[in-house]
Amino acid sequence: MKVLFVNIPSGPESGEFERFVKNAYVPLLKKNLALTKQKDTEIVFRFCEWGMGPIDVAFYRYLDHLASRMVYFAAANAEQEGFDAVVINCFGDPMLWEVRQALNIPVIGIGESSMLFATLMGYKFGIVHISPYNIPETEEHLVKYGLKDRCVGMRPIADWADTGAQDGLTDSNLTIEAFITTARELIAAGAEVIIPGCSLMSPTVRLAPGAEKKYPNGLTEIDGVAIVDVLGQAIKLAETLVALNKGGSAWISRKLLFAQPSEHVLQLGKILTDNPGLKFWDVV
Repeated sequence: MKVLFVNIPSGPESGEFERFVKNAYVPLLKKNLALTKQKDTEIVFRFCEWGMGPIDVAFYRYLDHLASRMVYFAAANAEQEGFDAVVINCFGDPMLWEVRQALNIPVIGIGESSMLFATLMGYKFGIVHISPYNIPETEEHLVKYGLKDRCVGMRPIADWADTGAQDGLTDSNLTIEAFITTARELIAAGAEVIIPGCSLMSPTVRLAPGAEKKYPNGLTEIDGVAIVDVLGQAIKLAETLVALNKGGSAWISRKLLFAQPSEHVLQLGKILTDNPGLKFWDVV
């Protein structure tokens, strides 16, 4: 099984961004995913040279939205490239339903899937976000996904402006302390499950890099309240949907929301679906 992880941070395969991706980000993603994935599942991490850039850009919706088209072009030919599924590795689920409609293989968003999974773990969940600016969009997603009544609320991680999400990939002590402080506010509000709302924060919490002595198994619960393994559940859902697809079972409805255009309509829209020159690079 081969799964494509489309990542939102963007930059050239050179310099500081490449070093961050190859020396910190992807190794931590791999370590987290290895905890739950099947041994024969191959994962490829894809990045775009053009796009969002530093994580601060994601705090502002119009910039985030303008950058999101690269998600479609990153995944558009996934099936032809031999991939069995696509995971959009961003809690904001950019273009999730659109790409799911376009492709003939399963497409998973870590935001939608982790919220749905949280409802299997407990009745009410809370979300710890990387900034207050991401909360309004997630509030919209809760309504969109039909989960508004299952969420007790969202909080930006304590000291979010000073708790660098990227810094936590190598030394998670400050991130974990801030996460626990914020999670306890949500627990006091009735949360039975906590979701780390970011593809950078989630592996940091799950693996506790640099804080392994204090958290040898990472941080998986706080005061008896479970923490969703956002990446772990996403790869398992991808594997499950691929198994259903390959086994001939129904795995998606093409009736309305995910209905696919006719060949005639595809030709009419070709000017939109042709890659405008975006370049991508992969890490295996």
